[in-house]
Amino acid sequence: MPNQSEKIDDLLNDIEVNCDPAIGSRACIRFYLDCLRLISHKLPPIAEEGLAVATAYVEGRASVEVVTDAIVKCWQYLDEKHKHAPTSDPNVSIIRAVLFPLYAEKNPEERDVVNHLSLFLAFVNTVEPHYEEEETLLRTHFSDCLKARARMR
Repeated sequence: MPNQSEKIDDLLNDIEVNCDPAIGSRACIRFYLDCLRLISHKLPPIAEEGLAVATAYVEGRASVEVVTDAIVKCWQYLDEKHKHAPTSDPNVSIIRAVLFPLYAEKNPEERDVVNHLSLFLAFVNTVEPHYEEEETLLRTHFSDCLKARARMR
């Protein structure tokens, strides 16, 4: 019987095979934002700002320049406050997780959604695991891709 992490990996593979979405697709961005909201109570101010920028951008209220500025601020924060901390440190992981939707908004056409979303979820789950909720969010945001899988069987 697969564990929650394996179920998520299987879903990600199905999504990529059936739809091959860009990392900046609406479904991916909404997934990133909803996953980050699961850990929003743990976000430090710089991560809250990054999440707000990502949300504003997807809603058409921020420019790509504002997204770029948020990315720079997050990396500066990591460099100043956690330069030698491993990525497994939750304080680093939470900032790195916020960088994913920002990066995807700035580079929306990139593919390789499995690796991108897998790494994003690794950072989110380092902060606080939410496997069941993440599985539900994947099934919700990528329902068309997963329906395609069911039709193929």
